[in-house]
Amino acid sequence: MLKITKIQESERDVLLRLEGKITKQWAALLDEECRAHLRKHKTVFLDCSQVDYIDGRGVEVLNAFPPSSVTLMSAPALMTELLHLGGRS
Repeated sequence: MLKITKIQESERDVLLRLEGKITKQWAALLDEECRAHLRKHKTVFLDCSQVDYIDGRGVEVLNAFPPSSVTLMSAPALMTELLHLGGRS
């Protein structure tokens, strides 16, 4: 399960806390949530400190976002490594 909580929002950006697992089942939810904010021309900050698992589909979804528009914060080391291997620098 993936829980997405809006922590803070302004006219220019939004901070979302992710908790749980970013798997194929939940990656679409994350994609929809982020794209809704991107359509409003907001920068999205994702607090990933409570993510305990990410699968290949989760990596694909996160790597598909432009790094200038979606910033990952406090990602666990394994998650960072998987994203880096998947193409996100």
